[in-house]
Amino acid sequence: MASVVEIWRYPVKSMAGERLDSCTITGLGLDGDRDWAFIESTEPRVGKFFNIKQHSGLMRYQARLVGGKLEVTAPDGTRSDVDGALNTLLGESSRVVNVRNQAGVNFDDAPVLIVNLASVEAFSLEAGMPVDHRRFRANLYVDGLEPEEELRWLGRRIKAGEAELEVIERCVRCVVVNHDPETTETAPRLLELLVERHDKCMGMYCKVTRPGRVAVGGFVG
Repeated sequence: MASVVEIWRYPVKSMAGERLDSCTITGLGLDGDRDWAFIESTEPRVGKFFNIKQHSGLMRYQARLVGGKLEVTAPDGTRSDVDGALNTLLGESSRVVNVRNQAGVNFDDAPVLIVNLASVEAFSLEAGMPVDHRRFRANLYVDGLEPEEELRWLGRRIKAGEAELEVIERCVRCVVVNHDPETTETAPRLLELLVERHDKCMGMYCKVTRPGRVAVGGFVG
């Protein structure tokens, strides 16, 4: 049985998230997670997502919900709404849309991502460098397992606090893991190593079979 060490939600897709002590897991994932996204408004990418792959600097802007409203903090500490942050970052505003109720839009594969910290630590040893677990942008970081023990959950239903999740697949990573979440500096070897030794995967994707509340210190498994 694992325990929840950290809970993260990302109100704006591709921005840094907020660390929580507890959160409700709804049928659509963590309440408030990835409710907003940037959509390109200029050619040749009109209508497509604007994300970390287009501008890694997005991850240095922290989005959080304050009293139900979205607040974004820039690297210099300036707070604004999400449009103001994007103007600061790019000098222009793309279209910001609420994608919460658009099935399959706000999440890459499934609404809840769990990462085992022991697997990240083992990967750090393989990489020969400290690997910040936040590179993997999970919702729940868990401890108390052996490295890759979470793979045994595949195809099973597990409890996460009061919620029940079905573990449906491993999370196939992209170039985002190469970016340091604090500096955005890149370490290309990290994704290469995941490809070579871990089928390009880190973390487990889950769908929600029963909503409920999860808190730091709660059990998962």
